[in-house]
Amino acid sequence: MDAQTYRSRVEDALEAADYEPTELDEFGTVWHKETEDPTIGVTHVCVTVIEADGIDEASLEETAETFRNVLASIAPTEPGGMKNLFGYVVFAGGELSDQLIEFATEEYTVADRRTSVFPLLFELSSETLHLHPVPRLKGRGFYEKQKLDAEALFAV
Repeated sequence: MDAQTYRSRVEDALEAADYEPTELDEFGTVWHKETEDPTIGVTHVCVTVIEADGIDEASLEETAETFRNVLASIAPTEPGGMKNLFGYVVFAGGELSDQLIEFATEEYTVADRRTSVFPLLFELSSETLHLHPVPRLKGRGFYEKQKLDAEALFAV
């Protein structure tokens, strides 16, 4: 499978799940939807899929942080309001290094400034989606949501 085929499959899954597309210069299409999660409350979720060939840890982190700013601009929180902002940057690449996978799923700081951005890696050569592990205690609900969303939308 190539990155464009994967992106098309994810976009089909997002459309079927009633996500709305928005075109942004830096990320192309960003899909978003507001949902109600029984364990963590109202969430606004934004998703983009980008090609990961040639990406390293520094550029992955820079891309995820840029997406964090995009997420905050697409779904601003009203003063006194409470909304959980989720972003998924799905990097689709041929063969991904173990070092990059470990950085993205275990070392990158997901939660910052009332947003949670999860860089996920889809390895095209093996059609494997690499997720963040669900912790035993603190933050479990956020990581569990990431797991469920990923299984429904990105493991296509």
